[in-house]
Amino acid sequence: MGNNFSVRADAEPVVVEPEEPVAPPPPPPPKKVVAKPVTLESLSPEELDELKGEVVSEIVNKLAGEEGEKIADLLEPEIITAPYDPRFPNRNQARHCFVRFNEYYKCMYERGEDHPRCQFYQKAYQSLCPSEWLESWQELRDKGLWTGKY
Repeated sequence: MGNNFSVRADAEPVVVEPEEPVAPPPPPPPKKVVAKPVTLESLSPEELDELKGEVVSEIVNKLAGEEGEKIADLLEPEIITAPYDPRFPNRNQARHCFVRFNEYYKCMYERGEDHPRCQFYQKAYQSLCPSEWLESWQELRDKGLWTGKY
């Protein structure tokens, strides 16, 4: 049995065009070189300063928010302990608390809220007085029932 193909005499000759060369396959990916871990000691002073700046700005953004909407929370007055006052030698500091609260509002009346002395009194009464007392005293002041002059 042979070949069943026959060629007609009036058929045009078939021209076979050569195929375009196929691109070679891409080279294999390079082997990963395991780098030594970067430590703070291995950084130059300039790189260390840059890293510090990035860390600080990231922390500030987290605390203050992207647009600074939480910045008021960070600016609350610092509470310090009131220094020794010879007028109040006892352990019970309730009277000391009451006097500092009144001194603050007297100072505000006479000198203005931004005066450094008034800010001292405010920090002193905030550190001495329980918050419940301050809330109730402030309510009395707002209602006009406070016993003090100021």
